[in-house]
Amino acid sequence: MSTAGEFEVLLQDEGDLKAGSVVHRDITEQFRSDLESGDMEKIIIVASQTEGLRSVFPKINGKPEEIEVVLDSGSQIVSMSSSVASSLNLHWDPTRVIHMQSANGQLQPTKGLIRNVPFEFGGLTIYLQCHVIEKPPYQVLLGRPFDTLTESTIKNFPDGEQEVTITCPNTGNKMTVSTFPRG
Repeated sequence: MSTAGEFEVLLQDEGDLKAGSVVHRDITEQFRSDLESGDMEKIIIVASQTEGLRSVFPKINGKPEEIEVVLDSGSQIVSMSSSVASSLNLHWDPTRVIHMQSANGQLQPTKGLIRNVPFEFGGLTIYLQCHVIEKPPYQVLLGRPFDTLTESTIKNFPDGEQEVTITCPNTGNKMTVSTFPRG
């Protein structure tokens, strides 16, 4: 094999490739093999292209069921699917409707609002106002109202792990909650 930069020319047949074929070298291997001895110390660490949302599993309305609750500080509301609300025996006010705009620009009304829903995080109970949505791509979503009510602080780790520390606005008690990859 003869190499010239990012390409190599096969000197003999390799599998289905005939001698004389020009092959593009693996970019990662090329990068590593082309590094000078001291260059590894000069590498700049960069962010990954994406990081998935994280979830928690509080008790909701005193029920023991494990329900995935997605943390999304980019959302302006706390919302819950209508099927989850029904399974938790929660009832909503259908006169308290807002119109949600989806990523594709469509407006869709919510089904109503559930007031003062208890969410228990390891003995710490907070009360949230949940907008009910028909068939969202999640069970429950905690948006900015959760963050501001609990004065949440988030600690992220390089491996993608995350911890959230919340404060009960009624007692002042604090709790650190582990998060899990969504899904």
